[in-house]
Parts: sequence; C-alpha cells; structure tokens
Amino acid sequence: MPWTYGCHPSDDRSMALNDQARVALEKTAGAPSAEEPTVHDARRTFLGMKAFQSEPTPALVEHLYVPGPTADLPGRVYRPLGDSPSDQGPFGDGPFPAIVFLHGSGFVVGNLDVYDVFLRALATTTGHVVLAVNYQKAPEHPFPIPLDDCYAATSWLFDHARELGVDPARIGVAGDSAGGTLAAAVTLKARENGLRLAFQVLVYPPLDTDFDTPSYVDNATGYGLERDGMRWFWTQYLGDREPCALAAPLRAELHDLPPAFVALAEHDPVRSDGERYADKLAAAGVPVHVRHFDGAVHAFVLMDALVDEPRILLGELTTWLGEL
Repeated sequence: MPWTYGCHPSDDRSMALNDQARVALEKTAGAPSAEEPTVHDARRTFLGMKAFQSEPTPALVEHLYVPGPTADLPGRVYRPLGDSPSDQGPFGDGPFPAIVFLHGSGFVVGNLDVYDVFLRALATTTGHVVLAVNYQKAPEHPFPIPLDDCYAATSWLFDHARELGVDPARIGVAGDSAGGTLAAAVTLKARENGLRLAFQVLVYPPLDTDFDTPSYVDNATGYGLERDGMRWFWTQYLGDREPCALAAPLRAELHDLPPAFVALAEHDPVRSDGERYADKLAAAGVPVHVRHFDGAVHAFVLMDALVDEPRILLGELTTWLGEL
C-alpha cells in the first residue's frame, strides 16, 4: 500500500519504534488510504491528525491576510500570553524575536487549523512571535508558487516588523516536512535577495528526489509516511520537471546561510535528506545543530497527545534559540 498515513507496524519493525511511536501508528491505522490517492483523499486524511493533539495552549492569535504574488494568503500571528490578561507576552514589551513557520503539507495538504495546537505551543514555549500563512498548494498551484508565497510572507514580516512589535534582526524561518523544504528554500532566496534571516529550523524536511537513500530504503513502508507516498507528493509539486535547487535544496550551494537547527525522526523515509543537508551546511561553514529523535516517526509534531517528541523538540529549540 504505497500511500497511507497510519499503518499497523509489523512485529519486527515495531520493536525498533519507541513505545509511543508504535501506539501512534496503531491509532492512525484507521485513516483512509488508497493505492493511488486523489488529492481529495490526501487532504481529508491529513485533517484527521487533529484527533491526535492536545487541547490548545492559550495564546493571542490574530487572523489576517498577507499579500502574495498571486493571491492574498490567510495567515495568523501567534503571541504568547503573559501572566496577566493585559500582557502581550511573557518577556516585557518587545520588540520580540519572530519565527515565520511554514507548515507541513507534502506540498498538497494541510492548513493552519491542523497546525494550530503546535503553533500556539511554539509561540508560548519559545517566547517568539509566530507568523504562519496558508500558502497555496499543489497540484493546483505547483512549484514555484508555494515557495513564492512563503518568501512573500517572510518579506512581509520584515516590512511590517515595527507595527507587529518584532525585532527585524531576530526573524528566522522554520518548517516541518514539506514546510521544512520550503523553509530551506526561503533561506536560499533570502540570501540571493539580501534579506538577512537570523536562523532556520528544519524539522524532518524532504530535500531532494532521490528515493534510494538509506532512509528511503530502510523505511520504505511500515512507518506511516511511505516512499511511494513521497514520490506522489513530489509529483504533485513538480509534475515531470527536473527539480532545481530551490525545489530540492540539497542541490544548492549552502554558503552564507543562517545557523540551522535540524530535527530528524529515526523511522522516516526522508531522514537521510536531513542528515545530508546538515553535513553539507557544516561543510559550507554554516553553524548547524542536529537532533535525532530515536524511535520516532514522521509528522510527530502533530501528535502531541500521543508522543513526547513535540514537547522535547520545543524545549531544546528554545534553548538553542536563546544561545544564538
């Protein structure tokens, strides 16, 4: 079964998973699946991830629209609550550091509602203002449209930093899964255009279309996201085009990029992409921190009611950001 979100791990594979990841896969095993999914199937299935999340953390959330190159993009600005109702944040009056967060999607699925719990926790735990936008998705809007939307949102935050109480010298970009791909590509575009990002955070990002890496071979089936599923997502994004460096950032020159935090799941087809990217960043002289989550699976940030990795990730990310 090439495309599925959840699956029952076989006995030999489940021994390698941590206990929480094994339970998470079992709980998601009832998600709809198909030999060759439709876009509607994929989007409907992804919405089911909300069932595996905790109650949302209280936060200040502003809904807005960010102008993109071809459409206005629905967005949200998340701010951590302070100790009293009048507080705008827990660390004084600002200006605050900020994160542009690009949500995971396979370039096709996902929205801000599915990510709301994680985005609230990201703002509250790190003490950063978080801007997230619902960028346009493939296949209706293939590469480079999602990337152009994400870069436009990042530029918009720099242009409106003062009115949002954000320090433009402390704006970084982050993303998980395909959002991590887009975040990496945004840093490349920012370098080309002279936009100085303070950091990049890449959480289990797919970064190339090589489906024969060690992690694709070892985790081709049985761990939620599957190799054939990734082929399908890339096809929706690129069609039959050969990817350029902005589509597949592993193909890029990586000099003069901001410090990177790279978080990876052990049982994930795209793990090798993140490992190779971190090695290439380091070889280019970019400070990089790599965090492997042993026994974990792809998409864990959306399963905080089932697994501890989201909480651990946010705690360690907060420490890393504080040391920049």
